[in-house]
Amino acid sequence: MRKLLYALLLLPLGVLGQSPIQKVSKIFEDDKIKPTVLLLGIFHFAGEQVDVNTTPNELRIDMLSPERQQQVKHLVDELAKFRPTKIVIEAQPKYQARYDSLYQAYLNGKLVASSTFMANETVQIGFRLAKQLALKTLYPVDAQAFRFQLSRADSVLTFEKYKNQTDSSFAYWEERYDRESAYDDTLAFKSTTQQYLRFLNSPEVQARAIGRWLITTKRGSNVEPIGADGFITRYFNRNVRIYSNIQRIVDRKDERILVIYGATHMYFLKTLFAASPEFKLEDVTKYLKP
Repeated sequence: MRKLLYALLLLPLGVLGQSPIQKVSKIFEDDKIKPTVLLLGIFHFAGEQVDVNTTPNELRIDMLSPERQQQVKHLVDELAKFRPTKIVIEAQPKYQARYDSLYQAYLNGKLVASSTFMANETVQIGFRLAKQLALKTLYPVDAQAFRFQLSRADSVLTFEKYKNQTDSSFAYWEERYDRESAYDDTLAFKSTTQQYLRFLNSPEVQARAIGRWLITTKRGSNVEPIGADGFITRYFNRNVRIYSNIQRIVDRKDERILVIYGATHMYFLKTLFAASPEFKLEDVTKYLKP
C-alpha cells in the first residue's frame, strides 16, 4: 500500500488531473466537513466604557437609539443566515457562569442592567442572535497576554529603560494614526452600522491596525529587543491564546462558530484560522449587506 502511495506521488504533475495545490488540499482533507468559523470584527458598541477612546462627545454613537436598533436587527438577521451553532464573545472564560446568568435573564425578559451594558455588542448581537437561534449559552474566550506573567528579568519588563528612546518615525507615524483615529470616529458616526462594519472587516483596515504596533518593534537594542518581545508577548500572544480557547470549545465536525470580537484582533485571528488545518474560514462581508 505504501509503495503504491509513493508511486502515485512520484507521477508527473498533472497526470492525476490535480495541481500540486489541489493535491496538498486533498492530503489535508479540505474537501471534507470541518468546523466553520465566521469572524466578525466589531467596534465596541459601549464606546469609552469599554476601551480607551478619545471620541468627541458629538461623535459618540447611541446604539440604543431607534435608528441604530433597526440597523442591529438587520445585522442580526443577516448573521443568522450563517446558522451558528456557537457564539464566541470577548470576555474571559472565568466569567462563564455570570454570562450564563445574564443570558438567562435576557431570555426571560428580566435582564436589568445599565444602559452601557445593554448597549454593548454582547447583548445587542450575541444575546439577541443566540435567542433567535435558540442557543443555550455563549462562549467567553478572552485571554490575558503572557507578558503580564513574565519574570522581572525578562526583556519586555525593561521597557522603562528605553522609554525615552527617540526615533523620528515614532512621532511621524503616531501623528498619522491620530489623524486616522479622528477620521475613523467621523466615519463611524456618519455611516450605518453595516457600512462601518464592512469597513472594519476589510483586509486593508485590519492590517493597518497591526501596523501601529509594528512601529514600536524597533524599541530597545540588538541585545535587548524589547519592542519585538513586547509585540510577541502582548499582541500576538493574546490572540494565539484566544484562538486556542476557541479550539477547545469545538465538539463536532459540523460546528459553525461565530466570533464577535474587537476588530483589532481580526488580522491575527484570521491569519491563525486560515492557516489551521482544523477549520474552514468563511467570508464575513457577505453577511454585512447594507
